[in-house]
Amino acid sequence: MTQQAPVVFAEPDRPFWGFGEVFAIAAVFLVALFLVVLALRPVLGEKVMLGSWAVLQEAVAYAVAFGALKLLFSRYGQPLLASLGWTPPPFATQWLAITGFGLAAVVILLEFALQTPEVHTPFEKLLSDPVSRVTIAIFGVTVAPVVEELLFRGFLQPLLVNSLGVLPGILVTASIFGAMHLAQNASLWQSFVLITVVGFVLGVVRHVSGSTKASAIVHIAYNMVPFVALLAQNPQVPQ
Repeated sequence: MTQQAPVVFAEPDRPFWGFGEVFAIAAVFLVALFLVVLALRPVLGEKVMLGSWAVLQEAVAYAVAFGALKLLFSRYGQPLLASLGWTPPPFATQWLAITGFGLAAVVILLEFALQTPEVHTPFEKLLSDPVSRVTIAIFGVTVAPVVEELLFRGFLQPLLVNSLGVLPGILVTASIFGAMHLAQNASLWQSFVLITVVGFVLGVVRHVSGSTKASAIVHIAYNMVPFVALLAQNPQVPQ
């Protein structure tokens, strides 16, 4: 019988970048997103707010931000993905996926416990047509979780953990993650709490494993639950 090698937890991150670089990349992303919307609005008009076009705008802004990150890291002579922790996880993929599905189930229970009100959110307005729903669902279980893990758990969290300590660093990162999703969820405090919980679990997975690929697998599995549900229904979207 083959004996499985023990899991070796990751060493604490020692980021070579600082908060100045974090603010610079955030500014690059926001400016790129603004310019893309500004360029498309004269052509598309109000359609610029449709989900499929919103995904395109976000994807372009992410591409610009990662281009800036690559230039930044090349100045230090460091590879982009490896520096952001995109390494093989020490845990089996199926267990990471089960963790993501379990996290989704816990969040659903917490949503009922917190008595989250049913209100129309800005996110729902992006789902005004079938193409938008499919586009957002595919983006939400492929590109979005990977990008968010690289930026939040790969770029921001190591810096905060190194500065504040493990638990405070993970919690502050998770809180910022929750706050960044507030606008699309009608600024409900319940949504902030739920997404912060998700971010905290993802942060723990990232820290313990030393791998953003591990937290991305959990994130993808978690996102599959609401997005599969989205494709399975035909929501009545307010105009």
